[in-house]
Amino acid sequence: MNLRGRFITDETGTFGFRSIKPVGYPIPTEGNVVGELLRAQERHNYRPAHVHLLVFKPGFKTLISQVFMPDDPHLEDDVQFGVTRALIGDLVRHDDETSWYSMDYTFVIDEGEAKLPRAPIR
Repeated sequence: MNLRGRFITDETGTFGFRSIKPVGYPIPTEGNVVGELLRAQERHNYRPAHVHLLVFKPGFKTLISQVFMPDDPHLEDDVQFGVTRALIGDLVRHDDETSWYSMDYTFVIDEGEAKLPRAPIR
């Protein structure tokens, strides 16, 4: 996939990576039906902070999802209604020489056919 990271698990299925802590963001509302709908409903246009992911393993159904940051103010009113309790990660702040966060999350995949989607950018 273009513009994406690729991580391979160890023998226990664990992986890790370092990144910046994501922040929420607005979806576009100007000049489209979505913007008109949100204004009519008097709703905001914000997505809560999250990380997109795709989990692939032969013999298992491909999982495409998001993991949300538990401290985002828009968890309860995500404009896309994408947040469920099961998709909120366990974020822990560490204050040593520099402040940083770690997050634990367990992905559950079902047996089935593993298929990768077509890359959006070629």
